[in-house]
Amino acid sequence: MSARPFLFVLIFIASMMSPLTESFIDTAKAEDVVVCCDSADVELHLLGSASSGTMSPFSQDLTDTTSTATIANAVTSEETVGKWVLPNVWPGTIPANTWQVAIKYEVTDAASAQVNATATLKIGSQTFSASTEPGSSFLAQGQGTLMFDIDVDTTSISDNGAIELTLSARSVVFSLPTGDAKLEFLWGSEDSDSTIEAEIPLFDLTLLEPEVEGSEVYFSVVIDSNWGMDMLSKSESLEILVGGTALTGDPIETTSGSGVRVTWTWDGAKGGIETVTVETRFILEVGDTALTGSTSFEIETFDSSGGTGTYYPPEEPLKTNGDGSPLSVTGTFSLDSSNSVLEFERVTRIEIGGEMAFWMRWGMDHLGDEVTSLSLPLKSFDAGSVTDEERVSRTIEQIEVSEFERQMSNSGLATYYLGVGLGFDVSNLLGADAKDFSSFSIKLDLNGQSDVVNHPVTLVISTSIDFESGENTELLADFMNAQPAKLWSDCTLSLRGTTSAMASFIVPNLNPSDVVSISRLRFPWGETLELKGEGITQDDKFAFTVTPVNSPLDSPLPLFLIVTLGLLLGFVFALKFAKMRQKKLLYVELILVPLVLTIHVLGFVSVFVGGAVGTVILVWWVTAITSPRSRANLVEEALQLTTPVIPCPACGTPNPVVSQERPLRFACVGCERVIKIVA
Repeated sequence: MSARPFLFVLIFIASMMSPLTESFIDTAKAEDVVVCCDSADVELHLLGSASSGTMSPFSQDLTDTTSTATIANAVTSEETVGKWVLPNVWPGTIPANTWQVAIKYEVTDAASAQVNATATLKIGSQTFSASTEPGSSFLAQGQGTLMFDIDVDTTSISDNGAIELTLSARSVVFSLPTGDAKLEFLWGSEDSDSTIEAEIPLFDLTLLEPEVEGSEVYFSVVIDSNWGMDMLSKSESLEILVGGTALTGDPIETTSGSGVRVTWTWDGAKGGIETVTVETRFILEVGDTALTGSTSFEIETFDSSGGTGTYYPPEEPLKTNGDGSPLSVTGTFSLDSSNSVLEFERVTRIEIGGEMAFWMRWGMDHLGDEVTSLSLPLKSFDAGSVTDEERVSRTIEQIEVSEFERQMSNSGLATYYLGVGLGFDVSNLLGADAKDFSSFSIKLDLNGQSDVVNHPVTLVISTSIDFESGENTELLADFMNAQPAKLWSDCTLSLRGTTSAMASFIVPNLNPSDVVSISRLRFPWGETLELKGEGITQDDKFAFTVTPVNSPLDSPLPLFLIVTLGLLLGFVFALKFAKMRQKKLLYVELILVPLVLTIHVLGFVSVFVGGAVGTVILVWWVTAITSPRSRANLVEEALQLTTPVIPCPACGTPNPVVSQERPLRFACVGCERVIKIVA
């Protein structure tokens, strides 16, 4: 057979399959492009001590505590005031420019201080310096800023290079000292922010080759710097614009070598092959000029969706972009007395959103993954019944939910995952260590969305534990551990507790907190406690403690019966004391009963409630004894007397005449008006 016809057949088959093959291949004809930045203007903040200070481009690193270096005596020879180092310089070229050093100072107990100071910059192997000008060498009393303008020549700096600032004083003379005159240099706090305005390489911004999935396109920018995650978490903003329009939605953050990759989803493609212009904008600090860079990519998209609307990273996503994720903690708890044992049961619902929710979902879809590099909290899970077909499917199957719940019911793994993975103090969150509960289980609620997307996830933790009566117990405290890059933006808190009729949370106490409040009510059938908080951050401190008891004097039903019986007997005895007296005022004082019941319902301690009952009974008895005598009783007594009587002209009450003396004056026994008998 001739080879020519066979060759024609192969060419024909290839030409027929070509369109079919292309329809299933996602393409993007482009390459990764570094779009920014050779160097950037930056304000470096001085931090740390005078002997081992550092510099940072992030104002968030400033603290509430001011660092100082003090000169208390006149200086006649050169003395080093402080030294600060910036080790994390990105390699590149530093252009010729004038750097401005601003050092805060304060002069006390003197009219002024004359200082001859020098600021020296060491950039790599090059050294540059500036000294105080004659007009600026006099520092007035009080606070001010000492300025240095240092001319820097063009120089290069390597990856291991550093920038070092040294401040030294050759002479300091105080004018008109009035006591212990001193000159203090201040830095490191928001109130005393000493800085260097410089122009240095900070990072590289790289726009990666777009990834296409059906009609969805994923655009990524990588921030390469020696600050790693800090460059993203502590910066003001980072965004990507496609065709001049900023991409919205929650981007996905992952590591990329020593840098951070941020990926957005774009669904505005027209279909087919097109060229788009992509721009990235980065703002380091509020008020800074945006650092920008752009390039063009040729992409090809298809009609089929092919994705979930969210980029699915091959590597573990970051848990935070620095802003933190929303968090909501709600739940219920109950206290019951059974066979003299106090049984405490609690259900805690933790709803997690933002980047943390995406990290959790991605981790659940990688249970038992031995191929992908995972962090320890995710690596702690084994595959269990999850197969390779269900793993990394971009959807959380029911078997993955079941395996997650089963393994999280192990108190050791749960403590590690909640503590290291989510940044919680487990004992502060649940009121005890996970291993101390008599029963402990965790359920997972995907809130109606099983795909690996940025959608809230809820952990439902059910616990039970037995308490001893009278044992002071901390049910909840500040549970968000401080993190270098905060995991949680804020937290909403809502817990509601109840007791049976024979158990009580006496003396509930909430340490002073501006963001958490507590309310308590006591009814005959049990008590209710509510704890609410809004906008709680990792810096807020609070602790909620109670003392569970089952004693009759403190439990709701016995205490209510004691209060009711006490008031009833007290009023009955008051009526007996007022048998021959007027009772109108005594009946009016029954208004004190609702007051006592209000004190009881508001959950005041039993001693206070008992004191209120005793006080009301005492008031009733005093009123009963001191009330005026009844007119009816007085008339009856007068009619039984053998002595003469005379009716009162004002009220008609019969009054006995017990003396023959005239004129005779006496008070009416009824109205107490003076009656005068002259004959």
